[in-house]
Amino acid sequence: MASEDVKTSESAVSTIVNLAEEAKLAREGVKAPSYAVLSICKSLVAGGVAGGLSRTAVAPLERLKILLQVQNPHNIKYNGTIQGLKYIWRTEGFRGLFKGNGTNCVRIVPNSAVKFFSYEQASK
Repeated sequence: MASEDVKTSESAVSTIVNLAEEAKLAREGVKAPSYAVLSICKSLVAGGVAGGLSRTAVAPLERLKILLQVQNPHNIKYNGTIQGLKYIWRTEGFRGLFKGNGTNCVRIVPNSAVKFFSYEQASK
């Protein structure tokens, strides 16, 4: 009986010591390496997703901007924003509004991920 009480008290003491060491490290701002890797991955994914979503949200306007820039000045198809979006919708459908968005996202997702990660690290 007495040996079981000693083992239980030793285990409780070692648990308390471990918790105290973790609290001390937390106060000093030291984190375990696994937290650092997880934090890096979270920042990169968050930045990449945000960049991809923002680019996808404005994809129809970006497509229209490019079409307005390259149209023939002697044969104008698009007079304005609403008329241009309606024309694209009628001729190419919903997918026509997002043509080229995949390529644009491949370009912007890594860029946004690195920018967001860099910002997070600099703000710490």
